[in-house]
Amino acid sequence: MTVQDLFNVGIEFLNEGRTETAMDIWARVVRIDSNFGPVHLNMHNIYRSQGNLVKAKECLIRFLNCPVNGMTIDSIPAIRQQLIEIDKQLQPQQPK
Repeated sequence: MTVQDLFNVGIEFLNEGRTETAMDIWARVVRIDSNFGPVHLNMHNIYRSQGNLVKAKECLIRFLNCPVNGMTIDSIPAIRQQLIEIDKQLQPQQPK
């Protein structure tokens, strides 16, 4: 089974609502090929939806450090903007 096949299996589990299983599969993908960029984006989406901004940010940084697989250059500014938004959310709120 290729990395792409494993990634797709994770997508199927995610579509079935089996998020933990999808994340386990994607963790295998990362162990096999940490430069498979799309897996980091999907993991970012899960962590962000769970409110785990630290892990979400880590995934975006990993994605930016990967060769870009199947993504257009136009998507990169959007990724960088998401990092900025996460950093803002992670900063402690100043009292008013």
